[in-house]
Amino acid sequence: MTRTISTSPAARVAVPGLVDAAVPTEPSHRPDGTPQRRRSSFPAPERAAAAPAAAGRPAAWWAGTDEMLRELVLDHATAVGLDLLDGPGEAATVCTVTDAAGLAAGYRSSGRDGSPLLVVADAPDVPTAVWSAALTAGARAVLPLPAGSDEFLSRLAELARPRSTALLLGVVGGCGGAGASSFAARLAAAARAQGPSTLVDADPLGGGTDLLVEAPALEGIRWREAADLGPGDGEALHAGLPRVDEVRLLVAGEDPGPTEQTLPPVLSALSALGGTVVVDLGPALVPAAAEHLDQLLVVVPATDHAVRATARRLRSWQLPSGLAHAAVRRSGPLGAGEVCEDLGLPLAASFRDCPRGTVPLLDVRRRGADRAARELMARLGAGARS
Repeated sequence: MTRTISTSPAARVAVPGLVDAAVPTEPSHRPDGTPQRRRSSFPAPERAAAAPAAAGRPAAWWAGTDEMLRELVLDHATAVGLDLLDGPGEAATVCTVTDAAGLAAGYRSSGRDGSPLLVVADAPDVPTAVWSAALTAGARAVLPLPAGSDEFLSRLAELARPRSTALLLGVVGGCGGAGASSFAARLAAAARAQGPSTLVDADPLGGGTDLLVEAPALEGIRWREAADLGPGDGEALHAGLPRVDEVRLLVAGEDPGPTEQTLPPVLSALSALGGTVVVDLGPALVPAAAEHLDQLLVVVPATDHAVRATARRLRSWQLPSGLAHAAVRRSGPLGAGEVCEDLGLPLAASFRDCPRGTVPLLDVRRRGADRAARELMARLGAGARS
């Protein structure tokens, strides 16, 4: 379960066993100079009970008792095209939403039909007891309403989207200097054969993907503007991204990159548009992106030092089972099989370095990392069609 409440470092108390989470001890705030994210407008239904779900329309399952919270949840569900069920129905249930009383009654992450569990609260300061109960129940997130409306809307939109839309691939280095950014760019280039391709530079400090691919001065949306967009703004975002050799780029330029709060809504927005989205991740943002990804490729040089460093990162991320795969860069004495065995990861690809001076997107080679990227994308595309 990821943390969904932003607080200053001094105002956090860690919850033992809760992945990337903290109990807020004071209301979160933003510096005066930081622009606020746009608040979405929701309808205000007057009925007390949810209407029966439309045939074939996905729904969320409400397992709480607080009527005011239920109305807020209904508003958010309606905004992303979900019905809200209070009892059995024919619709496919994408998640279970409950409040503190529902947690006390014993609702767990399995929810109805094994759906993910989201917990909502009616105050900005979530009590420690609620965090503890949510951890025990296996909840995916705890969100205060209305303060956490944007994050709640983003999560509902992600759960509601058809899983057969865009292929979202995360790429991250298992250690410093692994070559993850270069491989991510080569994957985005290989994905062009299967439809629209987008390369997202998701390093909080700005990873410099535009410099890596030697892009000209780019006009269009960058992270500074994208951070204010919501999960329903995918078409506007995609249309506004600059292109380099038919690959859309979302980069930071001279500004800071995304944060754990701004990255998930952008991934949700892009995921609904089809094609392939390759996310070049900074290690700190892997937990925030994990639930949005179809696969996470961990680039590991074939050395003992790199394997040990990768193992430490994998332990800290605590990823869902089956998400991470190894992309082994054959630059050391270990074989690809040895690297995968030591890390307990399946092998997605292995490759040797491209000749010095080659530029991803600009210089596509028949062998090396470009060939590995083409073969991997062909397998993933065949798997998606089958």
